[in-house]
Amino acid sequence: KNIISDELSFILQTDVGRLDSGVSDDRWTVYLKKAQLNWRVKKGFKISMGMIGLNMFNVQEKTWGHRFVEKSALDLAGWSSSADLGFGITKKITDNLSGSFLITNGEGYKESDNDNYEKLSFQILYGKKHLGKKDGFNAGIVFSKLDNDQNNSTTVEELNTETVKGFFGGWAGKGLRVGFENHLRDYDAFNQSEGEVGKLSSMYFNYDINMHSTVFVRFDSEDPNEDINDNEESTLIAGYIWNPTKGLSICPNITKTTKW
Repeated sequence: KNIISDELSFILQTDVGRLDSGVSDDRWTVYLKKAQLNWRVKKGFKISMGMIGLNMFNVQEKTWGHRFVEKSALDLAGWSSSADLGFGITKKITDNLSGSFLITNGEGYKESDNDNYEKLSFQILYGKKHLGKKDGFNAGIVFSKLDNDQNNSTTVEELNTETVKGFFGGWAGKGLRVGFENHLRDYDAFNQSEGEVGKLSSMYFNYDINMHSTVFVRFDSEDPNEDINDNEESTLIAGYIWNPTKGLSICPNITKTTKW
């Protein structure tokens, strides 16, 4: 991160992983995750452009707080990417209320643009954005819509449309941090008579025993398609974090997944 002037700043972030390119290659590679320019046009109003961070789960991820243990629920389910190429505006309406609207190419940061359709993402937030650093509370709603064309068709009737909508909330104070989120995913494919409806919920609990020790529990429940039986999955994550010195976290943890 760097500040260019009072109005301009940027974020440049790389990551390491396996690309979702469809090629049979398991080697790890370095890729660009963010190349984001932020322009504060005036107080409380910001424009972002480039490979920018999305607004679908950025607040929930900070409330959960343990990205090194597991991704946040929306990210883990693959219902949204954490970054994408595009343009966004963020407006602080009052001291506690803000909104953001993004137009991105919809492929995420691991793929190039492969169609002429964009992803629209919208977030309304009330309260503190980063409960991992400040006590307080937050609540908000998110919405995204993505059209894609797998067959290079020019007709609207042959588009696949994915819509994700949800709400979230969290509270932090006295060493305790809790949060929840609930989402619905509608997927309408042009070759299906009815769309698929999926449900996703997540609850997380963190408690600081002292300045060096934390315990956490998280429970996720996902049903990718309500019309298919024996398709639901729940995941329980629990662990203990010990910070013997600044910058070092030792975290024994367990993950239990149940399908039914």
